[in-house]
Amino acid sequence: MENGELRLRALEPEDAEMMYEAESDPAAWRYSDYLAPMSREMLREYALTYDADPLRSGQLRLIIDMEGTAAGMLDLFDISPRHMRADTGIYLLPAFRGMGLGVKALELAKDYCRARLGLHQLTAGVAQQNTAARRCYEKAGFHTTGTRPDWLRSENGWEDIDLLHCRL
Repeated sequence: MENGELRLRALEPEDAEMMYEAESDPAAWRYSDYLAPMSREMLREYALTYDADPLRSGQLRLIIDMEGTAAGMLDLFDISPRHMRADTGIYLLPAFRGMGLGVKALELAKDYCRARLGLHQLTAGVAQQNTAARRCYEKAGFHTTGTRPDWLRSENGWEDIDLLHCRL
C-alpha cells in the first residue's frame, strides 16, 4: 500500500525499536490502557510471533514507512468480518508529525480495508483535547458521531472522547 513515498507495510522484527520508542512515549500513555512500559525484548517477541491474519486475529498492525524509515504505526483492531468494520488507531513518531503523513496513512488504510478486507466502515475514539488527531481523522473523511463521557482518566480528572466514523 503506497502513496508516493509513504507506504503501509507489514510489521518486521526490526520495528521493535520504533515500537519501543512509541510505547515509551509518556504523552501517548494517556490514550492507552497500558500501566507499565514494554521492554524492547517484549516488543521484539511480539513482532516475531505476530499473527498478521486480520480476519483470524481481529487486528492488524501496519508500519507507516516513509522512504524506508518507520515513521509510526497504524492499527486496525476489533475487526469484525461479520459486521464489516474495524476500529483504528494511529501513532506517528514526533519527528514525523505535522507533515500530513497521518492523513495519507489513513487514506491508504481506507483503500486497503475496502478493497482487501471488504470492510464497510472504520471508527476511531479520539480524546477531545487531542486536536491534532481530530484534524487528521477529519481530513481523512471521518465525522464525529458521538461522545463517550469520562472515558479516559488523567492526572487532572476525566476526559471525554469523541467517536469518529467513516464509511468506506
